[in-house]
Amino acid sequence: MDLKDKQKVVQVVGTANVALTELEENVHVFEAQGKTPPKQDRQLLKSIHHALDTLKTKPFAGDNVQHKLWPKEFEHLPNLFRMELSQFWRMLYYVVGDEVRVISVVFEIIDHNKYNKVFGYKKK
Repeated sequence: MDLKDKQKVVQVVGTANVALTELEENVHVFEAQGKTPPKQDRQLLKSIHHALDTLKTKPFAGDNVQHKLWPKEFEHLPNLFRMELSQFWRMLYYVVGDEVRVISVVFEIIDHNKYNKVFGYKKK
């Protein structure tokens, strides 16, 4: 069975789910009060939703992270992808599947500073 024939599923789990839920709630609170949410929050939320929609049709759309660059806490993953979001945020996910479907599991939505810390990048 070809990839195009398989069902594509996106799951947002763990800290990624917490980050997404908090951002959605923050935007909703402003809107419920009749106020305009901060531009950065709206922009980031739109970027995240766009990335998740992309994964629903193209599970391998992000950048494949070379295994030698993986932090130790990610060594148990079958693969690792990153997708750039607005404002230098990053979404980390892996892809698993079987004969019938492909599942993109989003487990981190982090800002650039935390991304640098997780991957051990240092400022020059």
